[in-house]
Amino acid sequence: MGTLLDECIAAAGPAWDRYHNHPWFEALENGTLPIEQFVRFQLEDAPFIPYLHQTVALALAKAPVGSSWSRAAATLLSEVFVAKELANKREILESLGVRNPRFDRWALSPRREGYANHILRAALEGTAADTAAALLPCTFFTRVVGRRFESVDIKGPEAYRRWARIYADKQMYHIVDAHEGLIEDEVAREPGRRDHLIRLFVRSTQHQVAVFDDALEPGPAWPQVVLSDFEPQRIEL
Repeated sequence: MGTLLDECIAAAGPAWDRYHNHPWFEALENGTLPIEQFVRFQLEDAPFIPYLHQTVALALAKAPVGSSWSRAAATLLSEVFVAKELANKREILESLGVRNPRFDRWALSPRREGYANHILRAALEGTAADTAAALLPCTFFTRVVGRRFESVDIKGPEAYRRWARIYADKQMYHIVDAHEGLIEDEVAREPGRRDHLIRLFVRSTQHQVAVFDDALEPGPAWPQVVLSDFEPQRIEL
């Protein structure tokens, strides 16, 4: 019998296969990825990163005290994540001529916002193991990207190679094992939670694929809002 992670991957089915072999990665590797598609992904990914930070932080408050997951999560938040990754993305985008990119929540596309809401809901409503299951597909970036490209001579701009190197950081590998251990421990204590954890993993995988699909061919965008068109509401005291 395989591990719970094996069951999660099997349940994700074609979505997991597309994640690992997405045309966006294939194009990046062989040097045919247009710069505008690379930039589109980075502009979409950057404002999503703080949501990952918030999701991990919420789960940390619910995690077993002193657990290996808690230690890995604390290391990720303090030494690896958010500020470091955002700074790298900003420098990468600026090297490609993108000036003053927006990294706030209003820059999220509908698909990215759906993914952000999914992981935050898992952290708010569920256990730390729920969060681990929901974050695992995203955390697999260290294998899908980091390990895939660590010995590949990526063609195209240096920005492509620099981006791939972010996820080859060995410090980031530990959180994958920690997530897997936490969901295994949860099911060992409460076998009835297995299906729920698998569903969280599968939905996150589907979201992950959708955002790469967006990077190739943009989906629906939010209608533009011109704030100056609105008059402030008067409130009688």
